[in-house]
Amino acid sequence: MANKPVHGLILAGGQSSRMGTDKALLPIGGKPLLYQLAAQVSAFAQSLTVAIGAPEREAVYREGLDDLASQANFVTDRIPGCGPLSGLHAGLSAIGEGYTFVMACDMPRLSVPLLQRLISAADSEADVICLSGQPFHALYHSRTVREIRRSLEAGDYRLMGLLSRLNTFMLELQEDDPLSVFANLNTPDDYKRYMAD
Repeated sequence: MANKPVHGLILAGGQSSRMGTDKALLPIGGKPLLYQLAAQVSAFAQSLTVAIGAPEREAVYREGLDDLASQANFVTDRIPGCGPLSGLHAGLSAIGEGYTFVMACDMPRLSVPLLQRLISAADSEADVICLSGQPFHALYHSRTVREIRRSLEAGDYRLMGLLSRLNTFMLELQEDDPLSVFANLNTPDDYKRYMAD
């Protein structure tokens, strides 16, 4: 896949309030969205972690992951109620040293060429390697955990604010970068559009 091994983290702890149902369990191709993402991430990552927010979700997510469940490490928020930053903190705290590829569970597409570009920039020694303006579908180094925790304790849950305080290497968008990678399934209409593509 690339010149550096990376871990994989899927953030699946959101409330799915605009969708009205758990986004991670939306059926896509006969399997839950979470399964589709886990299959894509586990194909290249040296470990797979799923940040699930609350512990009561583990059983249903484990069932949704089916044959992939044994490969996944499920983590719950250590500092709950703070949005995606809580899941990022929980996941990175549980993962070993090095870079972790982070996806939100409402972003159903993974771009291997873009991932390869991110990983090839890992020699930059940056804390975070991402596409400009996109905090997910990005690489986070384990050393970012301290700053993420500080942000949580300060009540500053803005992801772009976090990136501005870290040594962030932002790749510029290229013509062949698929913008569909950053499509979010936030509402029933988003899901319908995605399934119609």
